[in-house]
Amino acid sequence: MPGRSIPFRLFEHRRIPLLFMLIGAALIFMTLSTSASFDRQTAEQGQQIFQQNCASCHTVGGGKLVGPDLQGVTALRDRQWLQEFILDPTAKFDSGDPIAMQLLTEYSNIRMPNMGLTAADVEAILVFLESSSAATQPAPTTGASQPTLTAPAVVGNAAAGQRYFTGETSLANGGTACIACHSVSGSGVLDGGTLGPDLTQVLTRYGEPGLTAAISAINFPTMIGIFGAKPLTPQEVSDLVAYFTETNVQPAPVGTKTGLYLGIAGGLVVILFAVLFVFWPRQRQSISEKLRAGKL
Repeated sequence: MPGRSIPFRLFEHRRIPLLFMLIGAALIFMTLSTSASFDRQTAEQGQQIFQQNCASCHTVGGGKLVGPDLQGVTALRDRQWLQEFILDPTAKFDSGDPIAMQLLTEYSNIRMPNMGLTAADVEAILVFLESSSAATQPAPTTGASQPTLTAPAVVGNAAAGQRYFTGETSLANGGTACIACHSVSGSGVLDGGTLGPDLTQVLTRYGEPGLTAAISAINFPTMIGIFGAKPLTPQEVSDLVAYFTETNVQPAPVGTKTGLYLGIAGGLVVILFAVLFVFWPRQRQSISEKLRAGKL
C-alpha cells in the first residue's frame, strides 16, 4: 500500500503462513482432545461391560479367579486374537487354536462361554484393558500407616447351602433353586436336573475364590435371565460354597442321568398306553351295546 515501508510489507506477507500454522496447531489440539475424550468414554463403557459380563471369572490386577488375570493381556496377546477369542471363544476352542488349548489345560478344562457380545462391546473391553494395563504405583505415605478396615468375612454353613441347593429354603431374592438345572451326588431324588453340569466336584474345577466369584456375579448366558435381577446374597453364596466344599470329597458321577430320565419317561408312556388299551374299547361302546352285553 502507498505510504507503507518495504519492511512492513514483508512482515504483512509473513503473517499469512503464520496464521495457517496457528490454525493447524489448533485443529491438531482439538483432534487430540476429542480422541482422548472418545478413548475415555470408550474405556468407561468397556469397564461397565467388563463388570457385567467378565468380572465373575476375571480380574484386572486382582489375581486369577476362574480364568486368568487380565492385567497387561493386551501386551501379552495379539489384539486381533483377543478380539476373535472374546467375540466367539467356542470357535477358537473347536478349531484347536494352540493358545486356547493351552488356556483350557491350565484352567482345568473350563471353557469360556460365548457371552453374546457385539464387536463394539469387545472393542470397548479392549480399550478398557489397554487403559488399565499400566501397573499402578502405590501412593506415597507420610507418617505412620493407618490400619485398613475390612468387613468381616461371611462364614458359610454347609447344611444351609444344601437347603438352598435343593430348594428346601427359598433364595432371598427369588432365584430358582440350583437343583432345577444341576445335580449333586446324593442331593435327593435322582440327584437333580441335567440342564447344567454336575456340581459334585465343582470346587475342584473352580477353586474356592473362583467359585465364590462365579456364584456372586452369575454371568453365564443360560443363567443371566434367571439370576440377572435376582442375585444371591453374600450369606447364600458362602453357604453354597461351604456345601460344595463338603460334596467335593464325594466321587463324581460316571455319566449323565439323561438315559435314566429317558427310561423313566419311556416306562410311563408304556404304562399309559397299556391303560388306554384296556379301558378305551369300553369307552367306545354305546349304551345299547352295553345293555345287550349285560354290563348295565
